[in-house]
Formats: sequence, C-alpha cells, structure tokens
Amino acid sequence: MTENPHGLVLPPELDPRGRRPARRRGPARVLSWVAVVTAVAVLGVSGVGYAMLRYYDGNIDRLPLNIGGSRPSRVSGKAQNFLLVGSDSREGLSPAELKKAATEFTPGRRSDTIILIHLAADRKHVTLVSFPRDSYVEIPAHGSKAAHLAKINTAFSAGGPELTIQTVERLTHVRVDHYIEVNFAGFQRLVDAVDGVEVCLTKPAKEPLSGIDLPAGRSKIKGAQALSFVRQRYDLPRGDLDRIQRQQQFLGALMRKVMSRGVLLNPVRLKGFLDVGTKSVQVDSGLSLDTMRSLATAMKGMDPARVSFVTAPVEKIARRDGQSVALLDQAAGAALFDAVAHDRPLAKPPAPVPSKLTVPARDIRLTVLNGTGIARRAAKAADELRGVGFRVAGTGNADGATYDRTVARYSPGNEAAAATVAASLHGAKTEASASATTITVVVGRDYKAPVAVNVTQPRSAPPAPPVASATKPPATAADAACVV
Repeated sequence: MTENPHGLVLPPELDPRGRRPARRRGPARVLSWVAVVTAVAVLGVSGVGYAMLRYYDGNIDRLPLNIGGSRPSRVSGKAQNFLLVGSDSREGLSPAELKKAATEFTPGRRSDTIILIHLAADRKHVTLVSFPRDSYVEIPAHGSKAAHLAKINTAFSAGGPELTIQTVERLTHVRVDHYIEVNFAGFQRLVDAVDGVEVCLTKPAKEPLSGIDLPAGRSKIKGAQALSFVRQRYDLPRGDLDRIQRQQQFLGALMRKVMSRGVLLNPVRLKGFLDVGTKSVQVDSGLSLDTMRSLATAMKGMDPARVSFVTAPVEKIARRDGQSVALLDQAAGAALFDAVAHDRPLAKPPAPVPSKLTVPARDIRLTVLNGTGIARRAAKAADELRGVGFRVAGTGNADGATYDRTVARYSPGNEAAAATVAASLHGAKTEASASATTITVVVGRDYKAPVAVNVTQPRSAPPAPPVASATKPPATAADAACVV
C-alpha cells in the first residue's frame, strides 16, 4: 500500500504513482448489484484494502427488518434479489441545498424510486425491474388497516421498508433477500462528489416544478440538476414511465464516472465519494460486508449486454380513487416476474462477431464519437475512415472521455458489418447495443489510423435491417442512447 497526504490509502493498481491502472471496461463490467447507486461498488471492486473496507463499512446505516406473514420461497442456488428504494426524505439537507434543489423541507419520506435487482446464481446476468410510483397494486394489511388497493409508493410512507418489501413480494411472487435505501440528500451529494455525470436528452427540458433546465444533446450535470433530471415527471410525454428511462440512463452514466480514472485516480475525489456514498445509504442488517465484497467481486467480469433494465409493464393509465394511476399488465408482468423468480435472463447474449469478413466498407455507415477528451479526435478519425471506404454519417462526443480502447458498437443483426470495422481498426473491441442505428465507433486512446481490409465473400448489397420484434427487448447496460 502507498500512503498519500490526503488521508486515503490506495492499492498500487489505483495509486497514480504506482503501476498503470487496468484498461477501461464497459459499465456493466463493474456494475455490481449495489454499485448501481452507491459507493459500495468502489469498495467491492476497486481493490481497496480490507481495513479500509471495514472503516467505510462503519459508515453504512443498517436497519433491523422484520418481514412478517407468508413470503415467497428463495430462489435456489446463489441467486440474490435486492430491493432498492430512493427516498425523497429532506432530512439532513441544509437551507442552501434545499434552495439549490428547487425544493423546500417536507417532513416524512416517500419512495420516488423502487427497483428490484436480481443477480443470477451464475453471476452471468443481472435484471433491474423499475416500478412506476403510480402502479395500482395491493398493499398488504398493516397495523389496523386491511389489505387494499393503492399506489405502490404509499407502502413506504405507510409502513416503511417492511411494508414496501411485502408489497413488492405480493405483486411479483419474488423473494427479496436484501434492502438498500438512498435518500434525497445523499443522492445530491453523491453526484457532487464525482463532479457530475454526463446525460443526453433528445430535446430541451425546462420545467419549474422539478427545476430542470437542460438543452438537447449531452450535458454534464451535478447535484441539483441531477436530482431534477431523475425526478421530473410533469411535461414528459409518458410521465413517470419516461422518468424511469432517465433514471436507468443516469445509473449507467454514474457508474461510468465512478469507475473512471477521474475518480479512482484522484485521492481527494475518491475519498470524498466514499465518505458521502457510504453515509448516504441504509441497508438491512443481514447484508454483511463479506457478502458485499464477495458479490461485487463476482460481478467484475459481467458482459454489459447481460445487464437488463426493464419497467414493470403498464396496461394503461386510469382513474382510481379520484387520482391517476398506472394499471399494470397482469399477463406481461407475470411472465417478467416468473423469469426473475426462476433465475432466467431477459436479454439474450449478443451473437458472436464472425471471423470471416463478408461486408465491404462501402456498405457500412458509421457514427464516430470521441471517447478521449482530445480535441477533434472524432473528426480526424472520421476523415481516415472515409479514406479507407467507410461512409460516415456523423461525429460527436461519447458518453465519457475515459475510453482507453476503441469500441465498435452495433445493433443485433449487424455482427458481420462490425467485424469489418473491427478488422480495419486493428482489432477494436466490439459491443452489441440495442439502441444503435448505425455502427458507432467510439475512439479510444489506443486509436490508430484504420487500414483497408478485403472481404472474403463480398455481398452485392448491404444487409437488411433486423425485423423489429413485437415485444421491445430490454435495454441493457451496453446502451447509451439519448432519452426524452
């Protein structure tokens, strides 16, 4: 271990004075089950010493939960299910922070976000199911109140974590093994601790109730705007459903930033992030440090295409009890929850990229993005790719400036075209992306000028686009598309 004057002890692989860090991995390669929203990810996978893990573990608030009544059976094997709740509690926010967040102090706490996280027994896939806060579901009996239908977020305000877990288990028939809660104040401070993250919108967003004010395209946002980004519901075409898509995009962006060199190799920023993050969560008392560490370690090699983001399917928006509610699709929901309960992946792994080249460069349209932060790197690469025969549709900046390796992202069905691109770019990494409309080249720091390649079995026409499925496939952690 190497000490530094900022009070944080880093292992050699993270110390900027030690050996070079490992090359950047895709977001889900470090997206451990708890790493989605908390600093525990860094504790679990960064290699920080065990004594330091113990120190930061002492910051985490643990809740003794007593879940009564009949409960679903646990998934066989080593599969684990976590219920992640984002609370809107203002406890602990200073007047200045309340003003920055365009809000005021409100007593009590409500659940703005409810996500069921399923980690497979073989550690080869993860499913994150988001529940719209207005989902009209059965709330189990509690206290003197009988079971009744209401919005799912009322369970948290009426009975806290225990009733929320019971409600989700009653709805899904999935056993919740562990509970994680992040509060309003903690979220804002967590994003500030990493100096903001980059998000992308398809159109400008300005709405006074949430306080959001962002242009179309990519923006770097910090605490107050980050909070507005994930909380806005009004003025969105689908209300809470569009907000959920934003939350899913934000989770990936936050993890890319957390695991970037800008945080891991900055002792001051890393220490600040760990201090804030571990003080911003509450977990159940059964979630031990050893369990956190072993699960996070098991997740390190996860393929981004195997991390699925889905929303509990909604049949329609209706009026119940004088309020607007989301009626869930019972049949589609049953199929989704059955897959989780029986440890089945939702996203199919991407087809392998073929070794033989069959699609010539002239038939391939590319979008070129700069993943290095070096000025005009995408423009230069675009000119060079045109020079060896590719068609370039446009250029721009990637979702981060920390790409060490050049990446070619492709939509399912375009594996052959991706093979040609990768070969031209000296064996660039390939990644499947359900949101890609062209082959997207993210220029990394290892980029070298492309070379012309020959195809062994040329086709006379470009491949037809894949036929759209009647059921939209789940988004995965490999996707980085803009949202509403």
